[in-house]
Amino acid sequence: MTPPFNASIIGLGAMGSGMARSLLRCPSIATVSGFDLNNAAVEAFYREAEKVGKAHPVKSTDVADKTRFELFVDESTDVVLLALLNEAQCESVCFGDSADSASLLSLLKPRAIVVVTSTVSASWAKSANERLSSHPKKIRFIDAPISGGAARASTGELTIMASGDDRTLDELDPIFHAMGTQIYRISGGVGMGSTVKVIHQILAGVHVVVAAEAIAMASKAGLDVRQFYDIVSGAAGNSWMFGDRGKRMMEQTKEVKSALDIMVKDLDIVCKEAKRLGMPVPMSALALQQFMGCVGMGLGREDDSSVVKVYEVLGGVSVSDSAAAAAVASSSKHGDDVGDDWLLPNGNKETILEVGEEKRHKVVISNDYTRVLKVKFPPKDTTWAHRHAEDSLYFFLVPDGLSVINHVKGSEPICDCMEFGEVRYGTHKSDKPLVHKITNTSEVDMFCIDAEILKSPPVTNPLPLVAEHHILIKTRDRCRVYKLSLQPGESVTVSYPFFYLSIVLRGSKIKICLGNDPHCISWEKNMMTGDEEWCVPVLDVTVKNIGNEVFEQFIAEWR
Repeated sequence: MTPPFNASIIGLGAMGSGMARSLLRCPSIATVSGFDLNNAAVEAFYREAEKVGKAHPVKSTDVADKTRFELFVDESTDVVLLALLNEAQCESVCFGDSADSASLLSLLKPRAIVVVTSTVSASWAKSANERLSSHPKKIRFIDAPISGGAARASTGELTIMASGDDRTLDELDPIFHAMGTQIYRISGGVGMGSTVKVIHQILAGVHVVVAAEAIAMASKAGLDVRQFYDIVSGAAGNSWMFGDRGKRMMEQTKEVKSALDIMVKDLDIVCKEAKRLGMPVPMSALALQQFMGCVGMGLGREDDSSVVKVYEVLGGVSVSDSAAAAAVASSSKHGDDVGDDWLLPNGNKETILEVGEEKRHKVVISNDYTRVLKVKFPPKDTTWAHRHAEDSLYFFLVPDGLSVINHVKGSEPICDCMEFGEVRYGTHKSDKPLVHKITNTSEVDMFCIDAEILKSPPVTNPLPLVAEHHILIKTRDRCRVYKLSLQPGESVTVSYPFFYLSIVLRGSKIKICLGNDPHCISWEKNMMTGDEEWCVPVLDVTVKNIGNEVFEQFIAEWR
């Protein structure tokens, strides 16, 4: 099976909807359908797919018809991804509830691929694989649970733990890279991906519970819980779950990012799999009991950070009240430095963050010469106030262009538009730091790469590069930016006598050879929009576009 694929996502919840939208951006996808029992979610995604020309053809335009399973999975479907709540739902979708009910087994064509991204037991994954592969249709099954949360699902930055047949995994590689940035192949066949995810959930569940225990005890002891949170965030006791769920425990907002019932389900799988393996997991069992206490309080559908409420009831404290009191008691400092408060026009205050601490800015490269941040966030979203203090290159990577509102501290908000492939330079160190917030007013996700220029590397080139297929598009005192363009089948041999940052603008399959020797080292790689790499000087490297798409790459030379 070769791309482009016709794909279907079953389950348009917090994770599935983000994954489905990531597939709309994937050049290896011809159509994407989305099925869910929520009519509104199905209709909303169908309209989005229509806008980009990737909607699965549906005979009727009636909304009710669009929730009929068989309209979205048929003999034209190549790949189905399941993003469902639990194992029972996966069983029902794959095999049906009765002999005459619709199922993937009855609807799919021979050798189609089923990818389960839900957290299920390894034993069920193996059983499903056996039943599908032994059927005359020989349907292929891939066990590929995910992690990262709804926000990363919508930006295509999930962690994926895939196991199954290597050839099938090769075919799915562009789909996985559209949905995630950390793709792991787990050896051992189907079931091993789920095994990794289940064991991962031991850490996730236990960390949430101990974060609640620590913050509740800090509140009971009369500590400033916000200060306590800040101290732990920079100390050895920190964890990702403490940083993320701890903040939500203090705020206790109504937003549900990951339902508590899901953690109960996952830790129940942990305990059952541990029993099957004969492995004691006392910490997991204790964490499960704390989450079950929340279910008994009627909080199963609330955010899993609500587990702190068990400690609040037992300890007679309120973490959110303590945090609010501490915030009122602390004095505000107004200014333009990190940690200062910015009084916004609507009367609200925000603490200015260092740009690398703003959650939508993800550091992907950090060394003595540069720090590179990948910026992604959905439409209508606004960043927290943050400060840029280094001269920076900005690469804008939204295919149809981007529209934003730039809220600069000390100025009126301004509307701004960025074209696909536009490169800008900000003098935040040589001139003055930039303190701002950005609102994405586009109908698509913001996608930008911010590359800070920290210092000159030990090797630089006094003259601009002159090479075939390279165009110099920007020159500044501290850098030069070139654009390399290769049509399918074209190649170029070039030397880069400088340190540089590579940013892919338009992806394709590329072959790279080092040196002129017929037996030189060479390799192939699929390059995707937004791929970034810090590179050292190199002589006589040949780059050939062996894919079917135009390849374009920025070469940002550090001077």
